[in-house]
This record gives sequence, structure tokens and C-alpha cells, in this order.
Amino acid sequence: MRSLVVEHNIRRMVSAKLLADTSVKRSLQWGPLALKEVGAPKAPTSQWLRVQPRLSGICGSDLATVLASTTRYFEPLVSFPFTPGHEVVGVATKDQTRVVLEAALTCKPRGLRPCRYCSLGQEQLCESVAVGDVKQGIQIGYCSSTGGGWSQELVAHHSQLWPVKDSLSDEDAVLIEPFACALHAVATAKLQKHAVVAVVGAGSVGLLTVAAIKYLSPHVNLSVVAKHPIQRDSALKLGANEVIREEELGRSARRNTRAFRSGDWLSSGYDVVFDCVGSSTSLSSSIKSAKPGGQVVAVGMPSYTGIDLTPLWHREINLRGTYAYGTESFSKKTIEHLDLSEQASLIDNGDTVSIRTFDLAILAMERLKLGWMVTHGFPLENYSQAIEKAAHAGSQDAIKVVFDLRKTKSTSKGTNDL
Repeated sequence: MRSLVVEHNIRRMVSAKLLADTSVKRSLQWGPLALKEVGAPKAPTSQWLRVQPRLSGICGSDLATVLASTTRYFEPLVSFPFTPGHEVVGVATKDQTRVVLEAALTCKPRGLRPCRYCSLGQEQLCESVAVGDVKQGIQIGYCSSTGGGWSQELVAHHSQLWPVKDSLSDEDAVLIEPFACALHAVATAKLQKHAVVAVVGAGSVGLLTVAAIKYLSPHVNLSVVAKHPIQRDSALKLGANEVIREEELGRSARRNTRAFRSGDWLSSGYDVVFDCVGSSTSLSSSIKSAKPGGQVVAVGMPSYTGIDLTPLWHREINLRGTYAYGTESFSKKTIEHLDLSEQASLIDNGDTVSIRTFDLAILAMERLKLGWMVTHGFPLENYSQAIEKAAHAGSQDAIKVVFDLRKTKSTSKGTNDL
């Protein structure tokens, strides 16, 4: 079968990193990613199923990986060679069910007893990403045992596969995994009804965060920092109250909260800022525009940054990251507003109700139908063009770029079902 594979080749990784700023095409040409004919991955146990991807997204962490711009923090948490791709809608070959992939490789897929975090439904904090039935890897797409979505076949534990209703298109479904990440980020921020909120960055992560905010907390006053016309139009379509440029963030915070200013200091500011860029500049601006005691939530995977933390200290701002998904808790009033009581598997905790993030993402996607955000699809053979488009998405009138395995040429007869 055909698969895009990342090899552990230091020379090629260095070459990719050096060339990425000047030419994505040359970075890929000399980098660690290659299209290969490989054997299908073997199922670690009988609990694992084979999946043939139909669409697989290209996200920021994928771009950072193939262009070698990730930090060394992740080196012990992946196993080589691996096939990228964790945003996947595909077909489970055993029964031909269309499924989406919950990619995180936590205790259950690894055949382990739940760690202290998984036992609490906080699988995003799992302690077991380097042990168990498969090799180390935080997700499918970074693990040599499983394969990934940028291929014609992968394997996944049965607990990682969620059936998709016919009412959702493939384009809707491929966004469920990144939308679950956005919902987790927003749910953990605990937005108040009339909060003043900003989203910095309007790529696919930022726009999905906008969608999550307006789904969970429709009454907030939401400002979105967007650079390109397609991003600005999309943010307004999703319900943003205003769309601004990056240099306007501080003025917007001042205007929306009636704050006064002295230099970079504001007397008030946004209740919550979701930073969906993760650069030194964006994080610095986000911290400066948050109110005293407010929150800055880093969504997605930030790059290596160097920022002035003085306003974080002086204004007691809470800076935190969010990763993946697990179980979310809401008030019963929120659950009634979302109209989930008869559709989802809910856990009544007395004062609150819990729901799996993926379950919430699927139900929300059935209402929102966000598949229009998938603007470009490429076969694996055109991977250089696809990755270049994704790396410059906004400036090239793109939002979400995917590999369309429905277009990829088949070179083998496939493998036997489990």
C-alpha cells in the first residue's frame, strides 16, 4: 500500500528545518518525509481493527513535524518510522462501518489498567504514552506500530473508533477530531454568559475554536484576530462579533471593556483570550490584552517561544495550554441549552453532568455541519502540493487542507480483515 513515511534521519531533518522558511517544496524534497510502498501495519491484539482512511487532515502539528520545526520535547514520545495523520474519517474494513478516529494512544488502547488521569476521564493527561501493547507515541500518526491517516490503511483500537451517521459528509467527519480539541479548550475555560473573549488566529484551529465558543457560549462578546479575507469572512460566518487585525488586539480589548491605558498596561481587558497561533508575538499580545486575573489559553501546538512574562506576573493572568480531549463537565443548565439530554451518553455527577468530548463533538457537528471549512483535497501522490497549500493556507484562500484517499491510486489488493 502507499503511505507517507517520516524516517529518523538527522541530516534530512536538519535540511528540512533550514529550508522551510524559504521554500516548503525544497524542505520536503530534502526532508524526512517520503511516499513509499509499505506493508500494512499489524494489529497489536485482537482488540485492534483495520481502517482504510477516506480523508485525513493536515494540521499544524503535522506541518511542524514534516518541516522539522517541532521542539525536541517530543522526540521521546514518538517512534520511527511513522506515518502522520491523526484527523481521519475512514472505513473499518471488518464491517465496512464509516468511522472517525479518536487518535490519542492512552491506557485503554495500550492494553493497560487506567492510570490516575485516565481513571478520572482526563485521558489527555495520560501517563502511559511510552508503554503497553504499542510503541511510544502520543497519538496514532506518531507511532510506528499503528500507521497513520496519510496512508491507505492503519490500525486502531476498537475504543478509538466512533461510527459516523449518514447525515454527516466525509468533510464534516474529518473535522470531528480537531473540533473535539477546540471544544475541550473552550469547555475548560468555563466562560461566563456575557464574557468578553478573543480568539487570536483564524486558521483552521482558530476557526474551530470560534465555532466551539459560539456553540457552548453563544452570548459572549467575541473578537477574532484574522489576517486574510477568507479567514475574516469565515470568522463572521461562525458568529464572531468583530474581526480585527493583530495590531488592533490591545485597542479592541480597551474598547470592549472600557479600560484605560498606560503604555502596554491596561486597567481591564478580555476575560479569556484563546491563542491559536502560539508564536512569541501572539502570546505576548494575548497576555497584554487579558484583564487582571484573566485567562490566556494556548490552543494547538505552540512553537518555541521567548516572551516577556512581566504582565503575566503583575496582573496574575492564568496562562495554560490545552491538549486533545477527554471528558468535559457542564452545569445541567448548559446541557439543557445544548439539548443533549436524550442524544448523548451523559454521566450525572449531582451538580454537574459529564460527557466524552468526542461524543460532544459528533453531536455538535451534526448540528453545525462545518465541512465547508475543508477547502482543498489532494491524493497522496500530490503530497508536496498539499503540504505547501496547508503551510500557506490563508494567503492561498484555503482553510482546511486534507489528503483525499478516495483519489489516491491503489497499488495493492489490500489486506485481510481481522
